[in-house]
Amino acid sequence: MTEQIKKEEIKKKLQEIRHSFYAYRNGIVSESLKKLYPADAMIFGLTVPQFNEIAARYGKYLELGRELWKEKNIRESRLLALYILPPELIDEGEAKSMIRDVRSIEEAEMLAFKVLRNLKDANLILEKLSEPEKEFEELNQRDPVRYCLEMFARNLQQIRK
Repeated sequence: MTEQIKKEEIKKKLQEIRHSFYAYRNGIVSESLKKLYPADAMIFGLTVPQFNEIAARYGKYLELGRELWKEKNIRESRLLALYILPPELIDEGEAKSMIRDVRSIEEAEMLAFKVLRNLKDANLILEKLSEPEKEFEELNQRDPVRYCLEMFARNLQQIRK
């Protein structure tokens, strides 16, 4: 598959996904979530079963997940990305970048649960993230990032039991 065809395919899938967001939008849930997100966030109010349903249509799809994650201002894009991204293809650098990029507690929880705990070298990556690192010292003061790291550690502890 050529790069151009792949880009067109992803663009088409992104449009389909956005149509699903509009079809499933829930004003009541959306309004209740607005206080938990930055003011510029677009929130449709989808629920976990709806995310599961949409994700099932696309399966694990690295490029599509990355494109959804880039849509920082759309709650549903960011969360759906975490359902679609295949953790075994996420390396340490991308994991760190995603943690740095977390915008809400909800994103932090889902990132830790859906992706981070399932990384190929999850224990090693968590160990490295727990060491004092200049890049994370400042970020750890941001609640969603600190919370994401805590949830990552808790999720791994549960798996080990």
